[in-house]
Amino acid sequence: MPNLGGSSVPSAIALLAAALLAGAVLFGGGSGDSAVPWVGGAAVLLAAAVLVARSLGFVELPRLERAGTAAVASLAALVAWAGCSIAWSVAGDHSWSALNKGMASACFIVVGFACCSLRSRTTRVAGSLLALTFGAALVWALAGKAIPSLGPSDLLGVTRLQSPIGYANGLALIADAAIGLGLWLGVVASPRREVRAAGVVLVYVAVLSLLLTSSRAGELGAVLVLAIWLRLGGARLESGLAAVVAGLPAGLVAGWAFSRPALVQSGATHADRVHDGAIFAVFAVVGALVVAAASVLPARVLPGRERLVGRLLVGVAVVAVVAGVVAVAVSGASRVTQGQCTNDPARGGSLCLNNRLHWWGEAWRIFTARPVGGAGAGTFEVARTQVRRNGDVVSEPHSVPLQVLAGGGVVGGALLVVLVGSAGLAGVRSLRRLDGGERAAAVALTGLPVAYTLHALVDFDLDFLALTGPMLFAAGVLLGAGRPLARGGGILPALTVAGVALAALGSLASPWLAGRKVDSATNALGSGNLAAAIHDANSARGLDPLSPDPLYVLGEAESRSGDIAAARSYFERATRLQPENTNTWYQLGQFEFYSSKDLCRAYQAFNHAYTLDPYGREWTKGGLLDQSRDAVDNRRACG
Repeated sequence: MPNLGGSSVPSAIALLAAALLAGAVLFGGGSGDSAVPWVGGAAVLLAAAVLVARSLGFVELPRLERAGTAAVASLAALVAWAGCSIAWSVAGDHSWSALNKGMASACFIVVGFACCSLRSRTTRVAGSLLALTFGAALVWALAGKAIPSLGPSDLLGVTRLQSPIGYANGLALIADAAIGLGLWLGVVASPRREVRAAGVVLVYVAVLSLLLTSSRAGELGAVLVLAIWLRLGGARLESGLAAVVAGLPAGLVAGWAFSRPALVQSGATHADRVHDGAIFAVFAVVGALVVAAASVLPARVLPGRERLVGRLLVGVAVVAVVAGVVAVAVSGASRVTQGQCTNDPARGGSLCLNNRLHWWGEAWRIFTARPVGGAGAGTFEVARTQVRRNGDVVSEPHSVPLQVLAGGGVVGGALLVVLVGSAGLAGVRSLRRLDGGERAAAVALTGLPVAYTLHALVDFDLDFLALTGPMLFAAGVLLGAGRPLARGGGILPALTVAGVALAALGSLASPWLAGRKVDSATNALGSGNLAAAIHDANSARGLDPLSPDPLYVLGEAESRSGDIAAARSYFERATRLQPENTNTWYQLGQFEFYSSKDLCRAYQAFNHAYTLDPYGREWTKGGLLDQSRDAVDNRRACG
């Protein structure tokens, strides 16, 4: 791998970028918000430091061409539009969360630009950083399969490989990108034998991990990344041979794992998982050693045998395709189904759509009901209750374009199209202007944004800092690599950047602090300390005025103190804060039913909640809605 020698500032930037990427991928917090204040805060600080240093003349950043500038501008506008949507959002706190995650992710593209200060080593250093980060993540994932105590809890029934991303399809995206990076390291990055061995082993680890995720999109992404590398990366025969050397052992190990129910099916005992995990660890390590030893074969076998090897590789590819088609047909998985997919080994070759058509239809109906601005960024879970046809809970429609349309309307969709189109054009031009080792590394880096784009069509990668952050980092490197560098700007731009960064950090921290205050207030309620509960809940309201949670705590505290009117005012305030959120009305109904004992008011609140979400799972026969309705019908309420 290229070293980071040379100027101390670019080297320091590369090391900080490595730490940021590792933090995002290994500790990104899944699709939730738990890591946003920390990983996002670090990204904001590093991006701000780079921009301030550039303004003061300490760092050079690339001058982007028009397509690159359009990509950056549309990304910034898309994040800003998410923030604007808070004004009309059906759940403002969700849109604030989407804004924070968008700001955090966008800062990674600035870090990618900063790595361009490495000049002639830009893409090679960036590729090495991503290869190390993704390799560590995949080894972590496999270690969790080998040693159950390192992976998800037995109680969760998790069978598909997913740690540390927290989502199997997300880990598959990491594996896809790692295949391209591994082939670059294993074939063209360096003549050193240990680097080549490490690269081919990375391909082995990536293929093994990908197979154990049972991700259909991941399988297609891997084919796409491999095709891009073979078409543009150079050394096609050697790359193809290296892929076979790594892929065959990975397939054998994965095939054995699929034969062990304790490794790939739920319901296994912890003892069985430990036993089979230990055997899996032995097979996986032996496979890695075999691949490392065989990594010298491409360079030794090819000279003088190019035509024969080429024909053999074509034969292997044809056999693999035919075997895959036959396996799908024999398993009966070729039948297209729309319901929930089973989490077993057959999933990887099935055509089950896993409810996606339903979710996509819901997102489209949300968009058509609010075509200009959508329901607010990040609000699909709340907005879909008015259009869904079942009680299933899902946070996003599993399609980034439809997610953006539902949350941001036609404006958000247009910005997304401009972003993807301009970034794609700038990426193609980047490959054209680079040559030699920098171009080969750029081709390897291209696999990540390309695979991300494919995955985003059928998944919600946008919600994962561990996926979107590194993708935008790679995009930043590709947009800026080989472009002229410039520094300067003056003290005013530096102060502006510092001010914006402080505001962004405050935005990232406020909801997290508010959540901690709500937890503290809830604990105080549990211990009977009403004064502390009210104090902490009011503090939470000040930190996050868009969330109804502090209002619920305040209402409960006032109810316990005996002030029913004050308690009711807080619950009613929550319904005014989010009038289209069925949960605010249900919380009001529960208060009226249990605390005020006013069944008339309870029925009115429950009925409004039911109108918003008639398929909610809280509407059970004989439940609170039925009881309050009976009281009204029998004239025991409402006078």
